[in-house]
Amino acid sequence: MSKIQIEIRDDIPDAIAVECVMHTVRHGKVSQGEHGRMYYCWATILSTPVGKVIVATRQYRKNDCFVVYKMKDNEEE
Repeated sequence: MSKIQIEIRDDIPDAIAVECVMHTVRHGKVSQGEHGRMYYCWATILSTPVGKVIVATRQYRKNDCFVVYKMKDNEEE
C-alpha cells in the first residue's frame, strides 16, 4: 500500500490543495534520484483562484510528501 502526506500552508482551501497535488501526481514521476528511484517534480507552480500555488515534493521516509503553499510576490518561476 502506498501513502502520501500533504502539508497545506498559507490558508489554502483543502479542495484547491488536493486539486494541485492531483495535478502533480497525474503528470507522474519525472526525476530519477539515487539508486534509480523515480520522484515527482521538485516544485510545480499552478495558477489557482487563490493565486499561484507551489506544490513542492520530498521523500518522507518511504512515502511521498507534498507541501502546498502560496507563491510569494518576490519568488521567481
